Amino acid sequence: MKVRASVKKISPDDKIVRRK
Repeated sequence: MKVRASVKKISPDDKIVRRK
């Protein structure tokens, strides 16, 4: 859940996290 909060702050990172 900690990673999801970080992803919401970073838009470009969201695409990388969703691919994983």
